[in-house]
Amino acid sequence: IEDVRVLRTAQFPEDAGPMAHSVRPEQYLEISNFYTVTIYEKGAEVVRMMQTLVGRDGFAKGMALYFQRHDGHAVTCDDFAQAVADANPGSALSVLLPQFKRWYSQAGTPRLSAVGQYDYSNRTYTLQLTQTCPATPGQPEKLPFVIPVGLGLISQNGSEVPLQLFGEPAPVPGQRTFVVTQAAETLTFLNVEDEPVPSILRGFSAPVILDFAYTDSQLLHLLANDIDPFNRWEAAQRLALHRAVTLAQQDGPAPAEPLDAGYVAAMRTVLRNPQLDAAFKELVLTLPSETYIAEQLDVVDPQRIHAVREAMRLQLARALAADWEWAYEANKDTGAYTPDSVSSGRRALAGMALTNLCLSADAANPAGPDAASHWPGKTYQRFKDAGNMTDRFNALAALVSSSQPLAADALARFHAMFKDEPLVLDKWFALQAGAPDHGGNILPAVKQLMKHPDFSLRNPNRARSVIFSYCSANPGAFHRADAAGYVYWSDRVIELDATNPQVAARLARALDRWKKLAEPYRTAAREAIARVAAKTDLSNDTHEVVTRALAD
Repeated sequence: IEDVRVLRTAQFPEDAGPMAHSVRPEQYLEISNFYTVTIYEKGAEVVRMMQTLVGRDGFAKGMALYFQRHDGHAVTCDDFAQAVADANPGSALSVLLPQFKRWYSQAGTPRLSAVGQYDYSNRTYTLQLTQTCPATPGQPEKLPFVIPVGLGLISQNGSEVPLQLFGEPAPVPGQRTFVVTQAAETLTFLNVEDEPVPSILRGFSAPVILDFAYTDSQLLHLLANDIDPFNRWEAAQRLALHRAVTLAQQDGPAPAEPLDAGYVAAMRTVLRNPQLDAAFKELVLTLPSETYIAEQLDVVDPQRIHAVREAMRLQLARALAADWEWAYEANKDTGAYTPDSVSSGRRALAGMALTNLCLSADAANPAGPDAASHWPGKTYQRFKDAGNMTDRFNALAALVSSSQPLAADALARFHAMFKDEPLVLDKWFALQAGAPDHGGNILPAVKQLMKHPDFSLRNPNRARSVIFSYCSANPGAFHRADAAGYVYWSDRVIELDATNPQVAARLARALDRWKKLAEPYRTAAREAIARVAAKTDLSNDTHEVVTRALAD
């Protein structure tokens, strides 16, 4: 799930932008510009698809053959794929290897569109699958990919439907993986007793965008019953995304309570469910990011998206206040620190609960009569008393992200405690630069952070912790109607380019998707990019990024 978040908020936009390239690029202007999420993260997903097509044991055999053949050699993607295929003769990968390698040569994110139809009289369910891939720079036409599709059908009573394709002698229980190789394919399942809800792309079986017109009731059914954890999480994301996208496209102020009672109740059920582990709950209850919401829209108003998501965040905090309090008390660390995954998940959920409890408190009157108003004080005490870095930082983040007055003192204390720990200070800087914007307060704070004695533009990690956290990871603060964020961005790109072109080129990519912006952001962003491109002594690294961004 965390890998998919990176793909959707960084790699999919890269695939759709001016710097789109294949996992194995055919050419480049500056090689340093290809240490990218496409080559690394999407490349990892391509390898994972190989494992899906040959199975875990088959993949282990392929790895063994790969090392036997190539230990100590300079090798290529083809060598690796061939070894895995040769170790598994007759597998889907072996049979389809030439077509599968299009994942290495074709840029862009494929879209897998699915349409389901239930035939009551024949008790069959038909799923029509269509794959497309948009044009990318230098590649106007794409050939079909090999797409493994993890699939299950969930009955009305919540059980898995045994899958039997037309022409098969008997059903196969549980999840199956079907390999889509054509532009359009049809799967017809027999002996389906009632209209099912399809669970498609289970385990995120391929790095594609799935288009299926799920209703809210179908998504709630998946959230409650799907045996695939990824698709349970995905159902919650789609439920929130439906609401965010609808509201982001409307005019007028964002409603104070954008979430309906059904969604809130579903989130309460997840939070209270004793069968779900804490780490999974934290993932399900996290709203889609502003960046991911923006990717669903043809025209992006960053401030509108920010207002909608903040309203959703605040409503969840207030509506589930009693549940967050329960979750915090049930999951907070009370004993010695342990680094196991279960304890880590509990700390994550307790941190999320603290953030929501601080958010639901009356920040303007923290000592007031509101039942939640004591939580900022309790969070500050937790910050001071925490027995490990995770709990301490989570408490600090809760105060900062909810704009509590106590945040200033907590930030000062944290700096005093860890001023000699560079990596910890990077987190301290990034937390402030990435905080939710209220009334344009973040840009002045970012400029002030750059004056801090511990900040240095010549330290790449420190520069990233402030400048990138603001320009690349905080769209609600960066995209300002007065264009001040873009002016700041262009100043920093030019300044960094003189000393560290690779870091400057990465920062330059913060405006890759400027053409999707609504006015006045679009014109202002283009002017900022043009200002950088006009600099005569620009490095090849940065020049490639900004000129491709401006190209038609």
